[in-house]
Amino acid sequence: MGKTRAWGFRRAWMALSSTSNSTCGSSQSLSGRVRTIVAMVVVTLLVLAPASRADRILVFTVSTGSISGVRTAEIIADDTVVMRLRSQDGTGLQEKAAAIATRLNNMALGGLRSDQIAVERVQGEWAVTGGGNLIATADAPTVRASNLDAQSLCESWRQRLVEVLRRPYLCVIPHDILVVPYRERRTVRFGGTLQQRLEVRTGDPEIAAGTIDAAADGAVIHGVGTGTTVFELEAGELRHAITIEVKKWAARIAAEATLRMIGSRSLGQMADAAIKNAALSAVEAEPGAIIRMHDREHTPGGYRVSVSASGADYLPVSEGVTVRTMGGLAPLPSSQALLISNYPERVHGVGVLLRQNLHAGRPARLMWHHKNFAGKNVAVAVRLVNAGPESARIRISWAEAGPNPDEIFVGFNAMRRYWDVVRTGTGFQAHVPSGKAFETNAIVLKPADVVSGLMELVVEEGSNTYLEVKARDPREVPRGFIPLSRTGDELAVTPYAFPGYIEGQMAYTVGGRHEHFCVGRQYLTNDEGMTLAGSFGINHRVQVNASNPTDRPARMEVALRAGGGVARFIVAIDGETVQTHLMQAGQEQVLTRRDLGPGASSTMNLEVIPTAGSNLPLTLIARAR
Repeated sequence: MGKTRAWGFRRAWMALSSTSNSTCGSSQSLSGRVRTIVAMVVVTLLVLAPASRADRILVFTVSTGSISGVRTAEIIADDTVVMRLRSQDGTGLQEKAAAIATRLNNMALGGLRSDQIAVERVQGEWAVTGGGNLIATADAPTVRASNLDAQSLCESWRQRLVEVLRRPYLCVIPHDILVVPYRERRTVRFGGTLQQRLEVRTGDPEIAAGTIDAAADGAVIHGVGTGTTVFELEAGELRHAITIEVKKWAARIAAEATLRMIGSRSLGQMADAAIKNAALSAVEAEPGAIIRMHDREHTPGGYRVSVSASGADYLPVSEGVTVRTMGGLAPLPSSQALLISNYPERVHGVGVLLRQNLHAGRPARLMWHHKNFAGKNVAVAVRLVNAGPESARIRISWAEAGPNPDEIFVGFNAMRRYWDVVRTGTGFQAHVPSGKAFETNAIVLKPADVVSGLMELVVEEGSNTYLEVKARDPREVPRGFIPLSRTGDELAVTPYAFPGYIEGQMAYTVGGRHEHFCVGRQYLTNDEGMTLAGSFGINHRVQVNASNPTDRPARMEVALRAGGGVARFIVAIDGETVQTHLMQAGQEQVLTRRDLGPGASSTMNLEVIPTAGSNLPLTLIARAR
């Protein structure tokens, strides 16, 4: 502030008093944009100095441009260019001009007078000062472009400042629009050399309320409800109104979130979705807000993620969220249900391909396998959907492969990753708010490309939850949680639920006939009458009991025979996986061999999930050589 003040603000504030059925006069600065205001709150400031005519608002602003190819930044007040800075390349010019304008506005709020403006040397350079405080220094680029020496340039600035400060003025910051966050407070500062009684009116009390703050030399505006109103100042013939916009922040973003993991291994393909889901759990977004994830960095114990939220009717917000990783989640239990997304296998356009209920505490497996026949790029995505009244927590793990036109290659890679990742105890806990969906993964397919994947999951908390496979436009990438069109009602589902596993046994005796167990020869029909050809995705758990009643040692072996055409499979034998080579129909591959001594017996536990894209049936064979 300056050394003297024409207004005794701190000594002259009076309490707020309410009036009703009053109207605000037309505002020159609003140009009729704001409706007539009712229920005004009027504040009168009694000023100690004698009155004089008030005729203007004085605010220093910045405008940029160029003259004869030289970049300029002008400080303007009262329709007068009081300073013009110049630079050949414009570097830092606007920032410097803005700093000067800020200094001048702060001095004007403190009552800067024309007789306080001087030209003097500051740290060896010619400068303009106000009340002994620096306003601006004549820098070398501006001096060269002005065709004046530094002292003469500063003198020209002084003369223009004296001219605009000569008559009494009211300085208001901000002078046009003030945005106030909902349920928060912001300040309108005012001051100057005006020696006049000042009345302050604040608008619709259901949107904003104003209170005088002598310490701040202004009025504190409290955002009571969202909307637009005005804050008006009146001094004699002077009227000035500021638009007050009260908006909500697009979201509230917590500083920390926790990513709970099954075990402590790297999440691999799931990492992006897991970190995104954890970070989103720290966001409480307003309806319609767009949430975006930006930079992500690995930190000791987790990650640091930049999260922003925006929307047409909201204030944008950006915060950093620390995502702490925490292991120790229990492994996923064996799936009781299979959800199969393969009908149709060929995707001809966008839409839901599968939507199935997820029952709390009942683990399920999803197998999806689709080929793009839409004639354009299509994204095939998997989503967790929560149409229930409470947040859902879902323990989840998946592996996928694609895009590639070779469906046997894609299906086998998805199965290999499933055994390497999902079945070795990797996964995380996903959080989905009520009325929202979360896209866990998506692959963009070009025409003729194939995608394949397997997922294991169980709902730990929540009701009315669903798993959805959807073909969508690749450009429609969800920014955060996806709002549902409705909640509370059950959603329409597809009839693609089957048993999660089939159990069987093979009892082989050395010296007897070979034992066989066929997978995928018979079609399965579920309760809705839907037929699953080949039992793809179902875990076939086969116990092999072998005995050698002879008095001679024997070597038993388990082999796999391809029966339907080109195929490739993975079989787990007592938890250890064996991969077959690419097999033609009728070919066999030995999976394991075991020696059985005279009178000895042995038990093996086999698991095989028919691989999407491969041909069935396959046959497991137990025999001795």
